[in-house]
Amino acid sequence: MEANKLFLYFVFIITGLIVGSFLNVVIYRVPRKKSIVKPPSFCPVCKKKIAFYDNIPLISYAILKGKCRNCKSRIPFIYPLVEFLTAILFLTNYVLFGLSSKTILGIILCSLLIAISFIDINFRIIPNVIVLPFTVLGLAINIISNISSWWMPLAFSIGAFLFMLIIHLIYPAGMGMGDVKLSLMIGAFLVKNVVAALFLGFLAGSIFGLIFIAVKKKKLKQSIPFGPFISIGSIIALFWGNFILKWYISFY
Repeated sequence: MEANKLFLYFVFIITGLIVGSFLNVVIYRVPRKKSIVKPPSFCPVCKKKIAFYDNIPLISYAILKGKCRNCKSRIPFIYPLVEFLTAILFLTNYVLFGLSSKTILGIILCSLLIAISFIDINFRIIPNVIVLPFTVLGLAINIISNISSWWMPLAFSIGAFLFMLIIHLIYPAGMGMGDVKLSLMIGAFLVKNVVAALFLGFLAGSIFGLIFIAVKKKKLKQSIPFGPFISIGSIIALFWGNFILKWYISFY
């Protein structure tokens, strides 16, 4: 393997780890309506400021054995998990798309979906402060990069929103408005591949629901956050959406 490729692999992995560390701040603070800028990182239990050498992605968690240096309370495993997932997705974007505008778009989308998924899992909300501004950003990037088909991002974004809104109106207990607005953002980023994203999201959610029922051996009565499943479908569609759509169309 060429030295410059190895170097770029390293750059994307390190950048992903750093961004993942920041996403942990977003996941903790945004749903609590706290600033993501200040104060500096602190232990949520003892409130002590975390020193820079205890805030190195993955490495600090391993050195500290998953415990706060000051109060010895357990550091949730979500922190290294988010950092690891972000690094892997950053690297995957580069491997599949190279140094291109699609890589930048994919990195932004993957970062957003990681933050949204863990917020939805922990708090059962999908914050407007994340979804709405980045919907505008996704639309702007896709419209500017393909000005001759400027209408397509708008069409697929609004179409995905309306589709999910209808489901919400029919079955509000199973589909929240946060999921509806999330589909608007995904359409802005993925354009036509939002079709594959939503299909895969529903498929993943259905499989999880069936497994949950089989394991618990009872009806699924408690609500399950749907945001993570839409996110999984969206990430698959980002990487392989064109292939999935071509494969599906080949049957007709």
